[in-house]
Amino acid sequence: MSATTDEPVAVILAGGQGSRLWPISRDRAPKQFQPVVRDRPLLTGTIERLSELVDPARIHVSTRARFADAARANLGPVPPENLILEEDPAGPATAFALSIATLAHTYGNAPALIAPSDHLINEEEAFNAASRDMLAQLAETPESMVVLGAEPTRYDPSLGYIHTKGGDDAVQVIESFHEKPDLALVEELGESGRLFWNTACYGVRVGQACDAYRTALPLIFDSIERFAKTGEPGQGYRGAAIGGHEIYPLMWAGMQCLVVPRQLGWTDVGTWTRLERVLHDQRVTSIGPALQLDAEDTLVASMDGRPVVTLGARGLIVVTHEDAVYVLDKAKALDTPTLERLRSLLAASTREDLL
Repeated sequence: MSATTDEPVAVILAGGQGSRLWPISRDRAPKQFQPVVRDRPLLTGTIERLSELVDPARIHVSTRARFADAARANLGPVPPENLILEEDPAGPATAFALSIATLAHTYGNAPALIAPSDHLINEEEAFNAASRDMLAQLAETPESMVVLGAEPTRYDPSLGYIHTKGGDDAVQVIESFHEKPDLALVEELGESGRLFWNTACYGVRVGQACDAYRTALPLIFDSIERFAKTGEPGQGYRGAAIGGHEIYPLMWAGMQCLVVPRQLGWTDVGTWTRLERVLHDQRVTSIGPALQLDAEDTLVASMDGRPVVTLGARGLIVVTHEDAVYVLDKAKALDTPTLERLRSLLAASTREDLL
């Protein structure tokens, strides 16, 4: 391990459960490992995109130990030993901390791109250009953290927002982060600067990021660093967890936060509403083979490749997997508490395997 290097590395965060998109996203195979759009798993698309910028041998994937087999099946050119594993779901900040600690131990103070596994980028050339700009900014200001900000196309209450003072600079200083703000706050912030969606795509020098986490959370991060240095291959981290947003420890430690704003055609494919919007933009009404006649407001997702035929279906979501077929009233499936009640009933029954 060298003290510093300019060759970039990357880590893809792929440990989420994706329960809001159940039953496409299931406990044993969450959405990032499923061909939700473009007939390829979301993780595969993310790896292909980052491989344009980073040597695949220097790309790592952070996920839960129970998803390790699903992740390995979708790594493509990424070496299987580049998995960073957690035994228990400990939240995005813990995954972020474990990732930067692992990268720093392996590569020194390298510039790193950190990206979610389950986002859709329609304008990949714009993404690549923005990512190169993020790496260039890290060369200029190595003690900063750079976020890729997407130009909003509408108000979305389930997304995070970045607020700057405004202007047309290619790189802007972030004034504040707002996780899932209400419309009134978004309108108020828009009057005093510019707003961007937080894509959760970050650029950091991993050594500087580790210093920030070490300053903000010394005891917990010490536990994470010790595991990154001494953990056995294939072993998942099981230890103290960090709550809250992954950005907060960087901010608490005083790290300068910058945003590179771009128009990306970006979507966080995390809810039924957003998935429907993506499919509508692609002018398709189903995932996988399906034939619908006289259907209205019905989404079909054949995750196992079996043809699905509907006649006169109204307001339904139909999802097939190898071991089960799910037929949901769409209005109720879009209501998160109702969907969680159904999941709770399955968890309490003898058919927990259907989760």
